Amino acid sequence: MSQAVQSTCRPPRYSRWRAATLATVYLLMAVHILHWKLSGKTLAPLELNEVMYTLELGIVTAGFIFMVCAVLATLIFGRFFCSWGCHILALEDLSAWILEKMHIRPKPVRSRVLIWVPIIAMLYMFAWPQLSRLVSGEPAPALHLRTDTGGWASFVTTNFWRNLPGPGITLITFAVCGFVIVYFLGSRAFCTYACPYGAVFSLADRIAPGRIMARGDCTKCGKCTAVCQSRVRVHEELIEFGRVVNPSCLKDLDCIAACPEGALGYGFGLPAVFEHSKSSRLRTKQFDFTIREDLLIAGVFIASLAIFRGLYQTVPFLLSLAIGGILGYVAVLSVRLLHLKHVKINNFQLKIGDGLTRSGMVFIGLTAIAAGLTVHSAFIRYHEFQGGRHFQLAHVADEQVDDAADAAAEQSLSHLEFCNDWGFHRPPGLTHQLAVLHAAIGRRLANNNDIPQAIEHLEKSCVFDPDVALVRYNLGVLLATTGRSKDALAV
Repeated sequence: MSQAVQSTCRPPRYSRWRAATLATVYLLMAVHILHWKLSGKTLAPLELNEVMYTLELGIVTAGFIFMVCAVLATLIFGRFFCSWGCHILALEDLSAWILEKMHIRPKPVRSRVLIWVPIIAMLYMFAWPQLSRLVSGEPAPALHLRTDTGGWASFVTTNFWRNLPGPGITLITFAVCGFVIVYFLGSRAFCTYACPYGAVFSLADRIAPGRIMARGDCTKCGKCTAVCQSRVRVHEELIEFGRVVNPSCLKDLDCIAACPEGALGYGFGLPAVFEHSKSSRLRTKQFDFTIREDLLIAGVFIASLAIFRGLYQTVPFLLSLAIGGILGYVAVLSVRLLHLKHVKINNFQLKIGDGLTRSGMVFIGLTAIAAGLTVHSAFIRYHEFQGGRHFQLAHVADEQVDDAADAAAEQSLSHLEFCNDWGFHRPPGLTHQLAVLHAAIGRRLANNNDIPQAIEHLEKSCVFDPDVALVRYNLGVLLATTGRSKDALAV
């Protein structure tokens, strides 16, 4: 009788509810931006990266409060936020769904190197600044509130994009972190191999009593494990502990819906921290890469992070982490093509025997383009770094300087001009630096040829950032200096 009842009862469709919730997240984001556009001010962005300004400057922000609430909820209920409220995971799941409709199911890769990226990134973002301050003897910042007049509003601001990349880099970030990485490294790869916030929630989940629990006899069919996109061996943990203790469990409840016996549910039990030593034995120790391949991934990842983070004064940290993981895996595939007879990525066979397939030739071509772009970016990043370093040594705001400062200004100008001439993008900050350098060198050396170039760069800066008072002031001063008083007043 019970079996008949179970067969007629439709399983819960948590995936639809979760899809609706994640879609609502994007709807609320759109409403937030629209409100800012219409009213000129709005609630400060609920971005988790605003936690950095609280930790480093003591400014209590809406993003910091949002993060605290999410962590507190995780300490009780487990990692629900990641699967039910994260906009990046929404894109990852959408990507996996689209690929499945195309009959492509990306194989999750297992790397002994990449698994450490989230925790190291978390320590770098949240712990390193505090340790550095402690070592240097600096006092911890006092928590306080601010308005826009104080330089960084805590709650209501007119500068909504203050800590967000522009629309272009946002779309690239969404594409790479939400789609491309899924194809190469598997579903929810960004959560597993990049997200530092996920590492925070993972630690909190170990203490949470909220768990996926066994509600009946498990038949070991493995369907719950098969549908888990977070790579948790659900049925084994249920048999061993009576609940899921792996902190990678994002509580999306797909396993509950998939159980044909209705033997799973959500409930409260002993926190996973008490089973940590036992649960680690259940996790697979098989990796998809040899130690040499993982070392190659590590080398490419570190180099990629140094190249892409802050490139063009634009590329954010999280995007550079995702790019590093993807390029590391691509590097391994490229090396395998040199010495293995059979190489495959997802549905595409790249090499059979001693010959490349058509897909393999396309892969080699795309990899060559990616390598070329990476090398080009490395040159640009080097000159950006050197240009910025010499810019700090040039004392461009001082009228009385020594020969070393003049030499630093010339060096900075040389490096930054390279970025301006050969880069694919000219950020406003670069344009303004060039203007300041040309103006400073022109004043010091009485070189009138530098002043027109400074004016040209400042005019471009005004186009990029029309509301920056310092840029407009400097432009007005230079225009007045060259006798263009009417133009100076118009600025």
